[in-house]
Amino acid sequence: MSERLHKLLARHGLGSRRQVEEWIRDGRVLVNGRPAGVGQAVEAGDKVVVDGRDVTRMLAREQRLRVILYHKPSGEMLRRQAGDDREEVEANLPKLHAGRWIPINALGYGEDGLLALTSDGAVASAIARRGREQPVEYRVRALRPAGDVDWPEVPTEVEVDGQAVAFTAVERAGTEALNEWFRVAAERAVPRGAVRALFDAAGLKVSRILLVQWGPLQLPRDLPRGRSRDVAGEELDALLALAGVAKKPAKEQRPRGGGSRRRGGPRPGRRSGGR
Repeated sequence: MSERLHKLLARHGLGSRRQVEEWIRDGRVLVNGRPAGVGQAVEAGDKVVVDGRDVTRMLAREQRLRVILYHKPSGEMLRRQAGDDREEVEANLPKLHAGRWIPINALGYGEDGLLALTSDGAVASAIARRGREQPVEYRVRALRPAGDVDWPEVPTEVEVDGQAVAFTAVERAGTEALNEWFRVAAERAVPRGAVRALFDAAGLKVSRILLVQWGPLQLPRDLPRGRSRDVAGEELDALLALAGVAKKPAKEQRPRGGGSRRRGGPRPGRRSGGR
């Protein structure tokens, strides 16, 4: 049975469909010794080579879908570019037998919190089409004003790059020493920097912004920074429905922990505005 080459490579986690199409245009993918064409279909027995690497056997294996949640610390790159020596998320994720982890939601170098990844590039691409429509929630830690000054009111709307960005909730969520935690929610993904801009508008200094919810996924309370966990149950069902995947993936052996790092870092508890 034939299948479009870019879909097949994406389904096995080699990259997103868009990335694979770019590789094909650049001549980086060969089928039976010849440069592949965009939209080309391949069949069982065709030899496929990507960047000089024969991936024919990998593509013949039945790919089992996995989705993980990773508690990303700030200061890690999603994808490190050549010559960049900054730490990369990939180094702290469970190893896959084939392919690579594809991010489902976006989280920048300086951002902290929930990062969802999947072994299936096609699922990641399907979710990405609706990714900006998903509700998000943050925990924000701000320094209390000096003296007996009352807390300034934090707005629920701010302008970023000439565009108004609205939030559904900005609520105080607990005290921690000289800091106050806030719950900040929006109906859809917001531009990078919009959360910090809210507190800047109120004259408050932010020391941490933690993404704790993206769409149907929530960051587990007990998941330390630099660690990952498989998504299962209702959260996985909801995510697959978002991607338009009808059946549940086959059972996968539970990994023996996430990344190798042991960077803990305090998590907001009840007293400090934790979830």
